[in-house]
Amino acid sequence: MNDRSEVLERWFLVCLALWGVGCLFLEAFAAVGLAACALVALVAARRSGVTVRGALRAWWPLVAFLAWALLVPALSGHRPSGTGVARLLDFAGIPVAAVAFGHLSDARRVRLAWILSAVFLVSCAVAGFQHFGMWPSQEALEPLRWMRLSFERVYEAVPGTENRFMAGGLLFHRLKFSHIGGMAVAFALGLGLHLKGRRRTAALAVAAVGLVSVGLFPYARAASVALVAVMGLMVLLGLPRRVALPACAAVLGLAVLTLAVNQPLRERFLNSSTEKGSGSRAALLETGLCAVRAHPVTGVGPGRFQARLWATPDMPDQAREHPGKSHNQFVSMAAETGIPGALLFVLLLGWLLWRLPRNRPEGLGALGALAFFCLLSLLHDPLFHVQASQALVLILGTGLSAVSRRA
Repeated sequence: MNDRSEVLERWFLVCLALWGVGCLFLEAFAAVGLAACALVALVAARRSGVTVRGALRAWWPLVAFLAWALLVPALSGHRPSGTGVARLLDFAGIPVAAVAFGHLSDARRVRLAWILSAVFLVSCAVAGFQHFGMWPSQEALEPLRWMRLSFERVYEAVPGTENRFMAGGLLFHRLKFSHIGGMAVAFALGLGLHLKGRRRTAALAVAAVGLVSVGLFPYARAASVALVAVMGLMVLLGLPRRVALPACAAVLGLAVLTLAVNQPLRERFLNSSTEKGSGSRAALLETGLCAVRAHPVTGVGPGRFQARLWATPDMPDQAREHPGKSHNQFVSMAAETGIPGALLFVLLLGWLLWRLPRNRPEGLGALGALAFFCLLSLLHDPLFHVQASQALVLILGTGLSAVSRRA
């Protein structure tokens, strides 16, 4: 390896570490890491002789989706917001992460894995302390307000208890913690199913700790169910059938046992079919469908759809005051980019699923994270949180980097 390649590799390691730590902790770190990684990737691509035309051809589903989502609504008079543009451009981080991770040596890939695993485990430990109330008061955290973390969110009590709280880990937001944590667990499990020796033990340990943390501390029903389903799928894909079936049964049995012994969590699941327990999810979904019916082709513009703007007077207060999306990522995408934009989004996800190599640790891990995202998107809007979208593209790019190394 010449000196210039060594310098590029070191920069990629720093940028990827900053990107990953930001996804698990502070959004600003992730944004800086992604942007810096993109600049270094441009230098690496130029040295490798990659042309713009070749890159566009190689990533044509991504180009088609971004072109439609950014241009068509704007040409129809529904210009995207700055936030909407930023969230869409996050998807350009997939090839950036693929280039960056592909340049790392095996030793540096392991070093990066140790860094991010350590931060994730610390976040899980913090979530445990928050859940059991062993946490500083809100007043004590006031000097840290400059970090713009939602400190107050970890003081939300679990209904029916006096000393249990909905934890958020280092992200201080239970949905961010459960969504990003679920992706991390799926990725770690994919690594563990293919690696050998101590690396396998370490990856499976991270997955196990993450599973317990996501399943118990934030009280996130959709994330818990999606994670259990995805873990069963990955076990079936990554292990011989004679071992996979008993392992799937064990995962399912553990989930059932957890619900049986944890009364607040069990009641939260049982109430999910009620209007109170569902959080007015049906009404929120209807707001998205109203926006789709009003603008079926072009959408209302990326970042422009808010549930409260499309709620009717007879809907619950939560729907009429909700600043977020429809609680279905695909419906929200259709509302903002039109039905063709949503179909291109699904095409992109399918293309990524087809491209990920299941016989490689990174590929299987990224496949699990993508499956988790798709299941979660049926009941949530993971892309509404910037750190979740940045974590997703980082994991997908890492998985796709295995394609070039395999070749």
